Amino acid sequence: MILFIKESNSTCVTDPAPTSIKVSMKALPWNLRLFIIVSSVFALGHFGYAFLLLKAKDIGLADHRAILLYVFFYVIYTICSIPSGTLSDKIGRKPVLIIGYSIFAITSFGLIFTSSTYVLLMFFGTYGIFFAMIDGAQRAFAVDLAPPHLKATALGTFHTAIGLVALPGGFIAGLLWDNINPETTFIYGLVLTIASIALFTFVRPEKQGPALNANSSHGG
Repeated sequence: MILFIKESNSTCVTDPAPTSIKVSMKALPWNLRLFIIVSSVFALGHFGYAFLLLKAKDIGLADHRAILLYVFFYVIYTICSIPSGTLSDKIGRKPVLIIGYSIFAITSFGLIFTSSTYVLLMFFGTYGIFFAMIDGAQRAFAVDLAPPHLKATALGTFHTAIGLVALPGGFIAGLLWDNINPETTFIYGLVLTIASIALFTFVRPEKQGPALNANSSHGG
């Protein structure tokens, strides 16, 4: 189906000279690099939904009930994805991401003490809301902070950084779960999320230029 998509000619790039990967990385703005650091710190402590399923098993739920909780999480995520994207367009990516990180912090804190199925159900719901708020907004913010000729480089760098920390982050979360206790995993996520929010205060949102606003007024 992609063969039927017509790509418009870019008018943003004034210098058609090829740029090496090394030069492109150095050309990324410091503000963008800081956001990638923030996202990486958060990703290091972001335990996946698998640990919520383990929590469900830990409090005594049968496998089929735990899977139903996962379905509930995914339904909430699906319902909230478009409204979250619309909200980030209206109020900005940074406020939405900070709200999303805060919801994850609340979820992590609550999971430390949760022992009830109904309370766990609530946190599966908040996890779905959190995931919907950051899933697209993080990528969009990385692109917003990049110069016009390095937007693809910025997105690739962002995903590379997240990918590099995701594996050790999950491994650490699993070690804490197995060798200390489940609560330590959620404390680990909570601490790194608070650190991410603190670092996020130093990231400045990119303002739209006059040309971009003019294009928006003509339907983008």
